[in-house]
Amino acid sequence: MGERELDVLTVRIYERPGAAPIVPRWLTAARAHLPEALPVRFGDTEPLRGRFGRAGEQGLLAAYASSDQFLFMIGSPPVHHASVAAPPGPKWGLTVSHSLDVETGPDDERVRRFAPALAGPATVYISASVAGGLLLDGRTLVGPPTDPPEPYLAALGDWLGLPPSPPSWCWFGPGYVPLLRRAVKAEPLAGGLFRTGGPWVPARLRARPHESDPANRHARRMPRGLRRSAWRQMIDAVRSGGR
Repeated sequence: MGERELDVLTVRIYERPGAAPIVPRWLTAARAHLPEALPVRFGDTEPLRGRFGRAGEQGLLAAYASSDQFLFMIGSPPVHHASVAAPPGPKWGLTVSHSLDVETGPDDERVRRFAPALAGPATVYISASVAGGLLLDGRTLVGPPTDPPEPYLAALGDWLGLPPSPPSWCWFGPGYVPLLRRAVKAEPLAGGLFRTGGPWVPARLRARPHESDPANRHARRMPRGLRRSAWRQMIDAVRSGGR
């Protein structure tokens, strides 16, 4: 198989570390809404050596339990890449993230149903945005994109806040509902709010990820329990560097 350039819909799911285990939720949501998101191959390093057809759900769960940072997965086309954060531990901050890269458009109802089906009380935010100009080399998705998706909002587990500009669509978790109920046009869904258009969130809730000073990158307001102290950030950065 040769190389080709493509655009993908990048879906990111941000959660507090106390969320229910992601792998069982992922399999349930995929079977119900997006079977192509079921893993064909998986592993925590390239090349991905796990085979779901051989190892089954128990093999996937064992690989997830032993992973260090992320467990990576390749599904069936159009799902070219996915990742789920390793089981939470002392190395994590206050937020973990999972992702899905699928060759489809923002209006794909299968993905719109799949992503919120992963959500629970500890889910903070889910978004879908287009990443343009990636390469697909065989079954491997290669970046970086020439047209990036929504900026990553939780480096080192540090939640920055909602993005500066709206994604294609998003779901706000329960912690954001009281902050946004009157500020955005969104439909109640899975304990949160599902937004596909209309005004974006107030400036006080927006991250500033491109600020040169890390201290200025956080939104002025966010749900309780998501903001780390400077001391906590330093400790987590040291732990991350020692992995």
